[in-house]
Amino acid sequence: MVFLKKYGRWLVLALLLALMAGLGAHGVKTYLLYSKEPAQPAVIKVGELERSLLGLPHYVALAQGFYREQNLQVTSFVLDKSTQADLQLSNRADVYLGNLCQAVFTRPLGTGAELVALAGLARLEGSFLLGRQINQPFTWNSLKKKSILGDAPDSQANIVLEEALRQNKLALQHQVIIIQNLPPDLKEGAFEAGVGHFVQLPEPQATFTEQKGFGQKAVFLGGAVNPIPSLALLAPPAYPAEHSRQCQQLVNGLCKGLLWLDYHSAAEAAKAVARYFPELDHQTLTGIIDQYKKLGLWGKSPLIGQPEYESLQLYVKKAGELSNPVSYQDGVYAKFAKKAAKTVEYVPPSRQQEKTWWEKLKTLDFK
Repeated sequence: MVFLKKYGRWLVLALLLALMAGLGAHGVKTYLLYSKEPAQPAVIKVGELERSLLGLPHYVALAQGFYREQNLQVTSFVLDKSTQADLQLSNRADVYLGNLCQAVFTRPLGTGAELVALAGLARLEGSFLLGRQINQPFTWNSLKKKSILGDAPDSQANIVLEEALRQNKLALQHQVIIIQNLPPDLKEGAFEAGVGHFVQLPEPQATFTEQKGFGQKAVFLGGAVNPIPSLALLAPPAYPAEHSRQCQQLVNGLCKGLLWLDYHSAAEAAKAVARYFPELDHQTLTGIIDQYKKLGLWGKSPLIGQPEYESLQLYVKKAGELSNPVSYQDGVYAKFAKKAAKTVEYVPPSRQQEKTWWEKLKTLDFK
């Protein structure tokens, strides 16, 4: 009795230490024997119609490693002209970065690839209408009896331009003439040579034209109509069904790119994506991004809403270019974007807290 009283506490302490040591050894043994190397990242090839500033959230996700965080290796490149023509992606790319007009609505039935939209990047069409000299605030009536250098009739930019004119009670090809037969790469030069009173240009061509003194931005056409999904990630319908995990990872990374872009300044964004736009100096790239951010070009969610989708399809129909009508349910695979919008977060470095010792112990992270 005296022995137990004298040494009992030491025995209990020794038993507890032995138990802890045993559990620790078991944990280390289990970790060494059963832990596996991280799974090799999946690979997704993204084919782009063009390197567009509308796709900035995608380039942010690439530059900031948001796809790598999802254990996904993303390769992004501009498709060659022959692939763009028929959008047969099987041998070149898994996913297509482009607009719904070309990929879905204006394609003749039975031609090319059938694609569905997985996620949206830009929520407004990105082109501007530029005049030669803007000496007073722009009004739509100032376009009467004027000509505009536009794009091909079935292009998304031209469809939005026509809708803006239509909504402002201007009769197409009567009160306003749209020149639609010039190749896009010749429009800027033709305007500088004196053709047309106004020209429709995307960025950075609109800013270049202003910098050279040949024109001034009169109105942002993307803000003249309802929001539309102007740039999207698309894939053949079988791809998301067969590669669900990879598609979710892709859309998660894109969603974080959107959130990062919303939080950070235009200068920070320009620095992050500069490698993807080598033809633009930092000041010009910053100015364009700042302009687009203020105009609300990008949102915080990759989900393509049904109202925006149907607005675009209605505009294509009113332009007489809807050769392939597709319902929202058939044209948008919204599962991944819905989940990403609910689960993906971006915590800025300034708000990130140091892990506690208990959190480090749980994750074996003592850095």
